[in-house]
Parts: sequence; structure tokens; C-alpha cells
Amino acid sequence: MSDVEHGFVDVGGIRTSCYAAGDPTATPVLLLHDGAWGADAMLSWGDVISDLAADHRVVAPDLPGFGQTDKVVMFGRSPYEHRLRHIAGLLEQLDLNGPAHVVGTSFGGSLALRAALGSAWPMASATSVAGTGGPWRVDLAKQLLADLEPGRNYIARVVEVLTNTTSGLDDHIDRRYENSLIPGHYAAMVSPRLKHPDAAPTAVHDDYPARLADATVPISVITTRQDQLVEPDWPRHVQAVAPNVAFHQMEGPHSPNITHPNEVAAALRVIFSDARGANSEV
Repeated sequence: MSDVEHGFVDVGGIRTSCYAAGDPTATPVLLLHDGAWGADAMLSWGDVISDLAADHRVVAPDLPGFGQTDKVVMFGRSPYEHRLRHIAGLLEQLDLNGPAHVVGTSFGGSLALRAALGSAWPMASATSVAGTGGPWRVDLAKQLLADLEPGRNYIARVVEVLTNTTSGLDDHIDRRYENSLIPGHYAAMVSPRLKHPDAAPTAVHDDYPARLADATVPISVITTRQDQLVEPDWPRHVQAVAPNVAFHQMEGPHSPNITHPNEVAAALRVIFSDARGANSEV
């Protein structure tokens, strides 16, 4: 990982931790990490970055509230809106060689899909690895990933549902646990769920996933056969209204980017190649 650069970018007053690797003149790829406790860019994508950097310019930020980025929360809005604006601001400041292939895992994958809805920033393609766009998570995902419990053992259980194992992941678990203790991370994760006792529930209109049909960039989703956190048949909800979304399935857990990084990188190269072909026909 010695070839991975790390620095900070001021994005609208948010001090943003960002990693980059590969030839700056190569095709850019933007990687968005998961939203589980203690997440950061390198924990989600470290080995994938090393692989893709051989022929791409890879950029991976810590999202607000995570890693070394400022712990910022926006209330009264969707969990995607302000993060999409933040990433748009980051991309405006980075000297990338053209629109990036945007790839996210889990919550980051949902961000990639949401970005494709309205072309939130210049992008060559959008790919989600196990991110559904928001709905269709099973109860295990809602319960285990909701309220942080003290101690490393809880973080180990989180990692186990992401990867279906803890074998060989002691360092990963330790780093997630350390990240969960960073001042502000707990508050950033929990505070959006706090509601005034007398406040009436507010209905939020969401036209996802139907709007994916109107996307102007190629969209792909990588699903995994051993995913414990989402409904196994969730793609049918998207395929029914947005047949333009391409689905690819591979072996692995919810986060194959952690357990099968080279296989994920290989699948992404095929997706990027297909996207270049689709873009050249437009």
C-alpha cells in the first residue's frame, strides 16, 4: 500500500480525508465505502485500490462522519442528499482525467445508484456492490448495524455479517474498532435517528428505483450469493421498473471487496469496458 497517496481536501468547510493511487492521466475511478460502524475508505477498498491502480486513477474518500473526515451531520434530509453534494464538491477540486467510474459498496453502493438518478456529478458509469439503493434490507441488517454496543466483540460481529467470517480479519476488526472510538463518529451515526417525542412522523416521497430508468449513464449492480444483509430477490424490484440496470452475480458475502478484492476488481474492469462501449454509442 506504499503507493497510495493520502491527503485532505477542504470541501465546503468539511476537512475530507482522501486516498488516491495510480497514474493521474489514467481513467478515473471513485470508490465509496460502506456505512457500517468504524468504516473508512481503506478498510472497504484497500486491496481493490492496489489492483485497479495498475491501469486506473483510483480515488477513495472517507465520507463525512467516517474515518479521518470531519464528523458532520445534516438533519431533515435524506441520508443521500448532502453526501452527494459533498462528493460533487470533492470531485470539483480533484484534477481527474475526465468523468469517473463511480463504485460503491453497501451504503456507498446506494450512494452510487442515487448519484446516477440525477447525474449528481460527471460520471462515466455507476456500480453498486451489494448496495440496494436503500430498501430491501433484512432485519439482521437493521438490528445489528443500528445501535453500537461497547467493545471489540460487537465490531467483530459487524465484520462477520459483512464478510461471513472473522478468520484472518483481526487487523480489520481492530481498525474498525479504533475508528468507532474517534470523537464524533458515534454521534454522527446515532444522531440522525433522534426524534422529538411530540413530532409527527413525516412522509418522505421517494421515486427510487423507478427513476433509474431515466439515468443517462450505464448502471450496474454486483450481487453476491452469500449476502446475509439484503433480501435475496431484491433485484426484481429494480428490474421491473428499470431494465437498463445490468445485474452481475458473484460468489461471496455482502462485502466481497474485503474478502474477494481481486475478483471484484476483475468484475469492475469488465463493467468499465462495457460502459465505455455504451458511452461511445451515444
